[in-house]
Formats: sequence, structure tokens, C-alpha cells
Amino acid sequence: MASYESVISVLESELNAVADTFRGLAPDQWQRSTLLVPVNPELPKWTVFELAGHFDIAIGLTRMLIAGHEDAQPARDRTSFFINPRSETGPVVYGYAYTMVEGKTPADMPAVLAETFAKTVAEARAVPPSLVGPGYFAPMRVDEFVASRIVEAVVHGIDLAQALGAPYFATADGIAATAGILDDLLARRTTGSRPAGLSDDLEWILAASGRAPADDNRLPLIG
Repeated sequence: MASYESVISVLESELNAVADTFRGLAPDQWQRSTLLVPVNPELPKWTVFELAGHFDIAIGLTRMLIAGHEDAQPARDRTSFFINPRSETGPVVYGYAYTMVEGKTPADMPAVLAETFAKTVAEARAVPPSLVGPGYFAPMRVDEFVASRIVEAVVHGIDLAQALGAPYFATADGIAATAGILDDLLARRTTGSRPAGLSDDLEWILAASGRAPADDNRLPLIG
């Protein structure tokens, strides 16, 4: 397994790419709709603005884990973090994005994200990998939680690129780490391995996350 520092470095590279993309947006691009369909399809899809809000909370949860460190046994890891019923978590996640951008404007968000991302990486580097804190669903080690944030950064970076009609910008290391976690998730939730036609890691991520259609009825694994 990769070292804690290498995991942090991969996350840092992904977050830098995300931050750079948000920083370069034109005013009208913030209002573009993402392709994500809410659990309640009658609700509007996130725009790029709300997606920025989701990035803020999804990555910022790492700081909450570190600040809330406790003497507890970890109950989830980088893979099992994603084993949860979307019907229950989806509406909460959807609403958080709107909460995070309340009172802000698109012009505010590049600086907000840059601060959240920088503090997340710095604070993660300042603690040992064995630190345990609240990992949203259950106690988690910080090294496992940081690894799970790579998935968040890569998958929602795909959402950002798709909303903009732009090329995907995830790094090779970020794609490899995310694909590995999704392979493990498939093994834990179902049987067998990824379809032979999805040997390319990026194509696998797109299908496993529901960002591209797939003929395999085991997919998508995450929403």
C-alpha cells in the first residue's frame, strides 16, 4: 500500500487541478448545469456553482476528522466509506452543496476552495496516519479518509469537466488510485471483477461512477 505522504501528494495534485479549473472559469460557466441527477429527479441539477460547494464540504470533511480526533476503533476504510444507501445519503449531500454556497457568489469560490484545499493538505501532513476521527459515517483513520478524498476529487473533477464540455484533467496517479478503490468496492459489494471491456482505468471510473453508460447490471457502484 502506498505511503501516507504519497497518498496526500496524489490528493494535493488532484486538488490543484480542480482549483486551477475553477479559477479559470468565465462568469457564465458557473451557471452551467452538471449532468448529475438528484435522487429526487424533480429537483434541479447542481450547477457548477453548487458543485464548487460540494467540493468545499467533501474535502473539508478531512479537517473535521482531524479536529475531532478521538480514541476510537476505525469502523470504515477508504472503500467502505462508499458503501451506503444513496436514497438516504443523496438528499443530504445534495442539500449541503446549496448550504455551502449560501451567501457567496461564484467570484468568491476560487479563493474559498483554494483555502479549504490548502488547509486540508497542510493539516493532513501535520498528523500521523493512524489518527482516528469522525469520518462522516463512522470513525476512520486519517490515511484512509484522505485516500477516499482522491475518489471525490477525481469523480467530481469528471463532473466539472463534463459540465464545461472540457477534457478530463485528473492525474494518472489520481486515476489509478480511484480505479483501485472502485475495484475493491466492486469486489466487496458484488462478485467478480470489472468487465473486460473496461480495462482502461478512466473508462472504468466513468462507468463505475455512473458518469458513462454501462451494460453491466452491477454498475454504477457510486452515485
